[in-house]
Amino acid sequence: MRWAVFPCLLALAAAPMQRAAAQAGGAAPKVTEQEYEGWRQYSVHCARCHGQDVLGNPVAANLLESVAPGGPAAEKEVFLKVVQQGRPPRGMPAFAGTMTPAQMEATYAYVRGRAEKRVPAGRPQRPGA
Repeated sequence: MRWAVFPCLLALAAAPMQRAAAQAGGAAPKVTEQEYEGWRQYSVHCARCHGQDVLGNPVAANLLESVAPGGPAAEKEVFLKVVQQGRPPRGMPAFAGTMTPAQMEATYAYVRGRAEKRVPAGRPQRPGA
């Protein structure tokens, strides 16, 4: 009878470790509310040209490099101006009539978080979820 109880105790002892491993391995990265909203806006307005993971392609700029220190849009004001006014000669449309200033700022927060490696690629976990 004692030996029948041992596997049960072992399973109970291992449960917290299994739960922690599942949360660490399978959970989406946590971000701020603004970064999450930025991911949503980026996915709708930017991803089709700049790539879902913000890495760019032959047609559109790699935004991780653009907002990095020394990049052409390292300053938030420059990034927001480009998003508002676009760059028509390069094929980038203006989003002033499509996105609100808060949505543009959230997009910057998401892209900057990705560039700083605080926000990993992929769908982030919504704060509070």
